[in-house]
Amino acid sequence: MDKGLYLKAQSVAFTGHRTIPVPLQGEVKSRLKAAVSLAYANGHRRFLCGMAIGFDSLAAEVVLSLKVDLPNIRLVAVVPFSGQSCRWSSIERKRYHQLLSQADEVVVLSVNYYPGCLLRRNDYLLEHSHQVIAYYDGQPKGGTYYTCKKAKQKEMEVDNLF
Repeated sequence: MDKGLYLKAQSVAFTGHRTIPVPLQGEVKSRLKAAVSLAYANGHRRFLCGMAIGFDSLAAEVVLSLKVDLPNIRLVAVVPFSGQSCRWSSIERKRYHQLLSQADEVVVLSVNYYPGCLLRRNDYLLEHSHQVIAYYDGQPKGGTYYTCKKAKQKEMEVDNLF
């Protein structure tokens, strides 16, 4: 098996909404931890994250928190463009840069923003993973809808934690 296919077979991508209601965040984090641990137990070692606010950040934090118990787990930060966090609040920017600094690999897809670059990032996540862990409310709009729909078209497993 070539290295790209091998890595894809070991990889899981995250997709989810930017907003998780505060009262649900603890429960979502617990479900995320269980889903990542199960994926790891099933042989997945690389977890690709698009590094957006909300579910992506929570997913990255969960992967990093599991490194003590799952030493071969890897976080791959897939950044759509270099200035991704430039319009975020200072708290979110700090969180983002902390997560990037702890990632095992950072893939930057473009230096500059361009229309469609966020969808291109989502396509990259799917092209380089075997399965998806999502937080998707079922509404037919937005990047999470796009990514889950494309994953199902590709007959990928989508574990929806919503």
